[in-house]
Amino acid sequence: MNGTSKRDPEWKQAFNKYLDREREFSKQRFPPVALSTVDLNGRPAVRMLSPRGFVGDGFLRISKDDHGQWTSDVLTFCTHAKSNKVQELVNTNDVQLAFWLPHVQVQVRCSGQAHLLFHPDNPNYSTLSLDIRHRIWPRDGTQAEEEEEEPQEKEEAHHSLDLDNSKVEIDAEFIREQAYLHHAPVLQAWYSWPAPGKIRSADPALYPMEIPKIEDPVAREKYEADARRNYVLVFVDVNKVDIVDLEQATRKLYKRRGDTSWTVTNINP
Repeated sequence: MNGTSKRDPEWKQAFNKYLDREREFSKQRFPPVALSTVDLNGRPAVRMLSPRGFVGDGFLRISKDDHGQWTSDVLTFCTHAKSNKVQELVNTNDVQLAFWLPHVQVQVRCSGQAHLLFHPDNPNYSTLSLDIRHRIWPRDGTQAEEEEEEPQEKEEAHHSLDLDNSKVEIDAEFIREQAYLHHAPVLQAWYSWPAPGKIRSADPALYPMEIPKIEDPVAREKYEADARRNYVLVFVDVNKVDIVDLEQATRKLYKRRGDTSWTVTNINP
């Protein structure tokens, strides 16, 4: 994580605090999350996955010129281009991500719309349908923050998220590439495998465990190209967050009401 921003919505600030407490017991950057989609028959489909984090945080910089100036409330996860979930998300992009933090006894459910970014060489490639510029803001103490706030307007800007990011460069392919490069080699190799959920082939060569260890240079290049082509980064434009703290017996419901503003309601656990 790169620290917090005073512009972070309340739910993200709370989520990050819970994550920091959870990391005292676990070394995971992000805990596994249950992703709920709607299958092609209209039925719920749930599976566990490892999220990549928020756009702008950690290695998910918004461009090669971003040195940690920006953060957002856009969550990301990755998947195989030939997986069932890709078909489901193309058909219906409404999703929910459910986090459970066992040591702090907190559940966080994030609902929103999923936007897929394929590799440029993938037949399904198209530009990202989500304009991330409307979902980012400067991190505290960075040059981007100083440029956004004129001295006479600093106090007002502290309370406002109506920022003009029209000139900010967003390189979605750079974000996708960084997400891929920060996987362990064994997971990168998985993206070169045949379509998930299909009958497994008897040919072990189709399932390399680490692409750099493939001795044949031609085969190694092919598997590397396949892995990159099959790597899909999914951006979740969160519009509702439900946080239950069992230790404190509290529950808060957050709803987006604009590009960067939210409402919060205390509800019964």
